Parts: sequence; structure tokens; C-alpha cells
Amino acid sequence: MLFTPPRTQLPLYGLQVFECAARHLSFTLAADELCVSQGAVSKQIAQLEARLGHLLFVRGTRSLTLTPAAERLLPFIREGLVRMGEGLSALQALPHEQAISIKVPSCASRWVLRRLQAFEGEAVEVRGSHHHGIDFSREPFDLAIVYQPCLGRYPNSQPLFREQLTPVCAPAFAAKHRLFERSLEELPLLPLIHASVDRRDWRNWFAAFIATPWQPQGGQLFDTLDLAMNAALQGFGLSLGDPTIVAEELESGALVAPFVPVLETDHEYALLVCPGNPPPGVTRVCQWLLGERPSF
Repeated sequence: MLFTPPRTQLPLYGLQVFECAARHLSFTLAADELCVSQGAVSKQIAQLEARLGHLLFVRGTRSLTLTPAAERLLPFIREGLVRMGEGLSALQALPHEQAISIKVPSCASRWVLRRLQAFEGEAVEVRGSHHHGIDFSREPFDLAIVYQPCLGRYPNSQPLFREQLTPVCAPAFAAKHRLFERSLEELPLLPLIHASVDRRDWRNWFAAFIATPWQPQGGQLFDTLDLAMNAALQGFGLSLGDPTIVAEELESGALVAPFVPVLETDHEYALLVCPGNPPPGVTRVCQWLLGERPSF
């Protein structure tokens, strides 16, 4: 009876060399086909024979013939190699799996990346952008997180959460300026961080919560809310942040919110899927993100 090693110990390369040598009945021709030396073929065959406990070839001066053991083994080896080749061809014929691509405005990247860290499934490629919208006809994304007005939404968009803004800063900055002891009317006198040239976030926040009209005076100016938040984390000043997006920083104490009022704006973050036939897995990613929506 032939020796049957466990599958994890099958000498696959040695069996391939054996099949090639048996087909040519020549170690020299087998070496040429396999691009190795004749000595390497001879060594592989000798190791295989020792492992199986059977001679596979009768070696003559100028001839090579199969032994009965080799003749019995050869059909199985050939069938196995053919089946493995068919399996590889079938795999190569499958469409290549591609990462699901998501466009995310930089201001929402913290929220999205933290949710996707716990997602188990398809590979997801997240690309940050300073632009808040999406044009699927020109941009190669499977889905997008958009920042949009609550009135005037993208068709078929699925809201994730409404934007809210409250003053946040590093604990050291709050302690230095004794923010927990100050009134709202004193806020305009503090070093403020702005996320846009028009300073609209602070302008709207002051209009909602203090009676005195606010006149912009200096302050740190950044292009995006995410950059403004990084500056606040570094202690540059007081910034407006969305409690949903910086929830982890507030929970860990990296940021503090020294003032109670929270402004709910007329904008929201929403999920939008590219029209047509999305790649497999897009639905699962969408369901995951929608399931991570905050409950207020």
C-alpha cells in the first residue's frame, strides 16, 4: 500500500518534478522544462522516493523507466496537478475584489474612521476632502458622507446626524483662561479659532447666545473644522466643535466644553450611495454606518 502523508506535509514540488520526469522519461528534459539543473531533479526524486518508501524510476545507463509503484502513483498526481491548475484558473477568472471607496468631508473624518475601525467585512478606502458635496458622475466613489442643508437635501440621502456646535478647548487652555468661571459675554475677548474665512460658525453661535453684536477681531484662522479642532487640541484657543464628532476627545478629557449652550445648525451629515449597481458590500457598510448614528 502506498504511503499517504498528511495533506499539510505533501511534497508538492517533488511531486511536480516526478510528473515532469515521468512524462519525459528523462531527468535532463525535466530539468530543462523546470529551469533547474539535472542534479536538482535527481535530488528531488531521491528525496521523494525516500519519503514514499518506493523507488519510482529504474535508472539505466541511457534510459529511465517507471517502476510499478510509479505507474500506480502517476495518474493520481497528474489528476491532482490538473485540478489545481483548474482551481487557479477559476480563481483568476473571478472579478478582483476592490475596496469600497468613501468620500468624507474632512470635518467628519474623525466620526467615520472611528466607526469603520470596528467594522468587520469588506475593505474600505476613505478619502478626505475639503469639499462637502459629491458628484458621482465625475468622482469615482461608491458612497459619500455629505454635509448638506437640512432643507435641500441630496435626493435619496440618508441623514446620519444633525450638526451641533459648542465651544471646546484643551484643558490647559481652559485652566489658563479660567473659562469655567467666565460668562458667555466674555467669550469674544478670548483667543478664538475659526474654521472658515467668514468666521460664520462663531458669528452664528454668538448671534444665538449673546445679546451684544460680535465684531470679529483676529483669532486663529484655518481652512477646515478638522484643522481647527486639531489646533484646539494643541491649546491654540477656543474652537467650535460638534459634540458628536469629538465625543471621544470629550470623554477622554483631551477636550473640554466649558460652556453649556449648544447650537443646532441648519445643516446635517448624511450618507449617499452612488446610483446604479454598487459593488457587493456597499449595503453592509451603509447599514453599519447608519446603525452607528447617535441617538439624541
